Amino acid sequence: MNFMDTLRALGDRVVFGNTLGDWAHALLIFVALLTVLPFVRLLLSRRLRALHPHQSATALELAITLIERTTRLFIFAIAAYLALKSVDLPRRVDRVIDFAIQVAIWTQVALWGVEAARFAIERRMRQLGGPQLPTFTILRFVSLVLIWALALLMLLSNLGVNITALVTSLGIGGVAFALAIQNVLGDVLASLAIALDKPFQIGDELHFGDINGTVEQIGIKSTRLRSVDGEQVIISNAQLLTTQLHNFGRARELRTTLVLALSFDTPSETLRAFPQLVERVLKSLPASRLQRCCLRGLSASGLEFEVSFFATAPAQTPLPELRQQFMLRLLEQLRSDNLAVVASGAIAPVKPASPPGAQQVATP
Repeated sequence: MNFMDTLRALGDRVVFGNTLGDWAHALLIFVALLTVLPFVRLLLSRRLRALHPHQSATALELAITLIERTTRLFIFAIAAYLALKSVDLPRRVDRVIDFAIQVAIWTQVALWGVEAARFAIERRMRQLGGPQLPTFTILRFVSLVLIWALALLMLLSNLGVNITALVTSLGIGGVAFALAIQNVLGDVLASLAIALDKPFQIGDELHFGDINGTVEQIGIKSTRLRSVDGEQVIISNAQLLTTQLHNFGRARELRTTLVLALSFDTPSETLRAFPQLVERVLKSLPASRLQRCCLRGLSASGLEFEVSFFATAPAQTPLPELRQQFMLRLLEQLRSDNLAVVASGAIAPVKPASPPGAQQVATP
């Protein structure tokens, strides 16, 4: 008997219901797939990284992330499954193999889902910028639990398990749990709305009701503000979203209005020149813009001028500081003209000693 006859006889020998030749063929399939599939994964990843994003860079980044998240264990399971399916196996062993491949597939699907959720959340965080809010940590945890729970239910369904009763029980339990913690859950969902919609952020100055404060921390259940008086104000997120907020932290311009009263015996030339005087004073100040200066009417104390101007850079020059600078400059200018001015409701009256014949400006 020559060498070929020996190999043929050896290949025809039956082991576990299959010839050695069939087992060798299955081994060849396993080795080939275990070699080719990682190479294909690497080739696709490099190809996508080198590809110029003509339409959507986000889709390319997500595809690369999912390809790289494909585990070696999943590739090994696919190679072993296809190799074993090429031989005849007992029904019980075949069922074990089907169970194992189902577990491997849905585990990999869950890993892809978790990676896609993490990618979407981190991309949203980069778009929003600023400090990381605790809500994103909660969102990552909730998405991880939901994805793995869904993968487990799909695995049980594909294995022939009736999951209807299980889903119903989970639904009833979930409703009961949600009712028990509805207040906390409302605050958590409100925190998520704040993180995604971003109506305000840390450092913004908020006005609502009789509260005026700066946002210090946005938590999962509550938001903390530091009031102008120094104390810390803690308010639940759900209550904060149902309140009408005035966010001065994002104001591009802030306006203030002053009422100045000039005496009745002020000359007409001075009255006509007063708006130009106010405009010159505002132009000499940084980050200010005059809206109007007009004679609005008469009062018991004199002729009332309404002065309205904007602080065009409130972050650099706060409005109270700009208003103070304006009043000081205006007082200096009017004193040089032997006049006095009062901003009703804003600054205490200025009453310098007037020389004989000087014209006075009264407050209403």
